[in-house]
Amino acid sequence: MNCARYILIRLCAPREYHVESSRFILALTGWALGPGAAAGPAFPLRPSPDGRYLVDSTGVPFFDHADTAWQLPKKATLAVAEEYFDRRVKDGFTAIQFHTVSKEIAPVCNLNGDEPFVPLEDILKPNEAYWRHLDAILEAGEKRGLFVSIAALWIRWSGQDKEGWRSQLTEDNARPYGRFLGQRYAARKNILWILEGDANPGEKQKAISLLAQGLKETAPHHLTTVHNAPEHSSAAFFAGESWLDINAAYTYRETYGHVLSEWSRAYPNQRPRPIFLIESGYEHESNDQRPGDPFRVRRQAYGAILSGALMGHAYGHRELWRFSGQWRQGLDDVGSKQMRHVKELFAARAWWKLEPDNDSRLVVGGRGQAGEVDYVTAAVAKDGSFAILYLPQARPITADLTRLSPGADQKVGVAWFNPTTGGSSRGKGSPLPPTANREFIPPGKKASADNDWVLTLESAGSATPSKSEHGERAPR
Repeated sequence: MNCARYILIRLCAPREYHVESSRFILALTGWALGPGAAAGPAFPLRPSPDGRYLVDSTGVPFFDHADTAWQLPKKATLAVAEEYFDRRVKDGFTAIQFHTVSKEIAPVCNLNGDEPFVPLEDILKPNEAYWRHLDAILEAGEKRGLFVSIAALWIRWSGQDKEGWRSQLTEDNARPYGRFLGQRYAARKNILWILEGDANPGEKQKAISLLAQGLKETAPHHLTTVHNAPEHSSAAFFAGESWLDINAAYTYRETYGHVLSEWSRAYPNQRPRPIFLIESGYEHESNDQRPGDPFRVRRQAYGAILSGALMGHAYGHRELWRFSGQWRQGLDDVGSKQMRHVKELFAARAWWKLEPDNDSRLVVGGRGQAGEVDYVTAAVAKDGSFAILYLPQARPITADLTRLSPGADQKVGVAWFNPTTGGSSRGKGSPLPPTANREFIPPGKKASADNDWVLTLESAGSATPSKSEHGERAPR
């Protein structure tokens, strides 16, 4: 093992991972094995027994750390798609989301001139040439261990349906179209189907359910979710549907409020659905007149995960979702590169144990006002083994360390994690006795203009178990 790979394993792996199988280590560092190397989870994925996160077919928790490339199948050759996948695997991403077909940016055809349907208005008449190109892209993604979230039919509504396929989806053709997709991609095990598309269902609610049913009839191992309008999760309209596997959160506000409300959602006589932040502000884009800067994309990722999005989150960039001529530059943009640190922080811990500190029993002082940019989000492992707090702005906060469970005569390890660099430093006086109301002051100013920090509190001497409470092994 070379030095770089050893350092990465030591950085990302919890204490117990040295006894875990080499399969995990290969999954974590598979990008170092070369382009196209098989890595990642044992597909297919499924919700955990408690409905809070995803596990693979062997029970290993899976963290969906996604990049957004909506226009990829239309804009990329197979060689370019492979280049993009290889780079995103190397960058630490575990998932990619994109459209099957799209009208959002003209033309509708792919770069080979193939339209998805012939005639274009009939979704039950697929053009084989178009779909063969998508077949190859999906195969390339699965070979690289990537989980792909693909929009079955983006039916966004914009006045005259200029941006979606809303008028083409009907209660007559929805189920057959779902069967077509399921049959064609049944051999693929790494798929999450995104239904709807940036709009609430309205008069199409029954048709969307029929589309989902057609998919489940022909590919029951594929997962399904719904992408509604901003501030409306999948469960807002489909909570009672048995086919809804994932609850996708979508907001342009501070993400923690929307996600936390979904964490608390009641599902009568059903388990919860894993929550995933499918979309929020994109880097270099300001749909809501707020800047799409690196601070924002960091803030919304940490805020969502610590508020209950234990399945994971999706990062977005203006040039990447459009797959424009500047997509390679987008890969190296500041916020894009800093997403690696999100993965590193959570992959090094049993993130699937986290529960949001929504009652402020952990953060008892300095938290800020809910709804504001600088509000501190926090979560505690249900067994008290660790806690993570995200401070959008550096200021003193007070935490009740009795919320942790270090065990008799043991202390709490304290560290500050820099989300802009991925570096960490020991907190003052660490380790500390588990006493109530301990004040913590972040380190001094960072090299960057932003001054957000992550505080980790970990029970010294308590090993993170190699299995979750449900028997799952250490994560991907």
